[in-house]
Amino acid sequence: MKRNAADGLFAKSSYLLPTGDPRVKENVEQLQAQEGLETPGVTNAVPKGFSNIAVFPSKGDSEMEQAKATAKKLNIPFVDPLNASIEPDALALLDRDVAKRRQVVPIRLVNDILLVAMASPEECIAVKSLELLTGYKIRPAAAPKSAIYAALREVYDKHPDSQEGLTPTEEKEPQKDEDEAFTISVISNKGGVGKTHFSINLTCSLAKTGAKVLLIDADLGSADISNKLSIFPEHHLLDFLEKDKEMEDLVVSTGFGFDLICGTYGEFKLANLYYAQKVKFIKHFQRIAKNYDFAVFDLGAGIARTVLDFALGAGCTVIVTTPQDLISGYACIKASFSRFKELEEKLEGRLSGYEPHLTFSPMMVINQVKDLEQGIKLYDTICKTADENVNADEGRFSVRPEYLGAIPYDKENIRMVEEKKKPLLFDAPYSKVSQCIKHMSKRFCDPDASFDPRVKFKHSFKRFAAILTQKM
Repeated sequence: MKRNAADGLFAKSSYLLPTGDPRVKENVEQLQAQEGLETPGVTNAVPKGFSNIAVFPSKGDSEMEQAKATAKKLNIPFVDPLNASIEPDALALLDRDVAKRRQVVPIRLVNDILLVAMASPEECIAVKSLELLTGYKIRPAAAPKSAIYAALREVYDKHPDSQEGLTPTEEKEPQKDEDEAFTISVISNKGGVGKTHFSINLTCSLAKTGAKVLLIDADLGSADISNKLSIFPEHHLLDFLEKDKEMEDLVVSTGFGFDLICGTYGEFKLANLYYAQKVKFIKHFQRIAKNYDFAVFDLGAGIARTVLDFALGAGCTVIVTTPQDLISGYACIKASFSRFKELEEKLEGRLSGYEPHLTFSPMMVINQVKDLEQGIKLYDTICKTADENVNADEGRFSVRPEYLGAIPYDKENIRMVEEKKKPLLFDAPYSKVSQCIKHMSKRFCDPDASFDPRVKFKHSFKRFAAILTQKM
């Protein structure tokens, strides 16, 4: 599945036709005349100032009532996708897995405007993302989330040719074996290099493209993300690992466009996980990951074996370091490569048909640089050192760090967001730091980017599960 990213996607946008457009009245009348549509108490279903509207229905309302209340607030149609007449051509515009992650159902095309049932139609970012994916203007309609999921199961089974999100004239591609989130792990050899700030803001930037993103605070014992965002939920990761809580019970919405599973305070560390807990984590994470495009693991500082296993099991490993801690950053690369080589050799021997990955390519982030040129020079130093001291003595395995980017030192803005308890990219989106991280996130989202991490590890989740659950 290809994901798209675009400059300025998170800016407020007007994705509906302007009120003065002569097509508006005609489109509204046609849409309202279709089966399954109603606009509660509204004569003109085109909202004014849509991007500034937020809807907070009463918790006591049913899903159906909430969706109708949302439709009324936003001046948009309400639709029950289970009873609506869904056109196969509309369905073919969106891949089933994409529709599931975004909680939407394409209904029909009317005058080149695609009507889409949405669980969260108030999210302008989500609407803009659908426009990029389908190539059509989107007309959002409010719908109950449970009805959307039920309709997705029913309509895509009824129209199997639409499951790949192809137009009728396109050739169907082979179906992928997995639809789990693409996993990104973020590690560092020591604290204080900005790893957690980077994880939060990378997650925020990915979410601003319209992707569904889950951030997991796997730095057990510190609850650092909770502190930085002032989010302290009732349940955290340790409740899942040591008690009877489901992983779904841990997920909280941050208000910044992404979901979060929080860590906890205490002496418990990721390195303390025993085998049964790893198996439990993998089983439940595989289930929950199907609801997301990306999952970002903020791992604890250091190079403990379990930390490295989580890092190396992900689809992409990001190592954060600074000019002052370059030796420590290189040591993290070297330790990760040593474990990478050990894991690949063992997986090759234990898993039938497994083809080992011979090149370890962590993505390097040089934080707190005085200018971007310094970041490139330090990256070149790391690569040269790795070639001279590691690759020169290796056989079939090699380490080839890739350059994800550099981040300038910005003490003032970092202090500001720590006081406000918000991601920097959310509160200061046009700062140099935010722009650098936004550029990095494109490397994961943009299929036209020079680096596409999805080709790094085929069947990456199976590999992730094998690394964590086999006794190696």
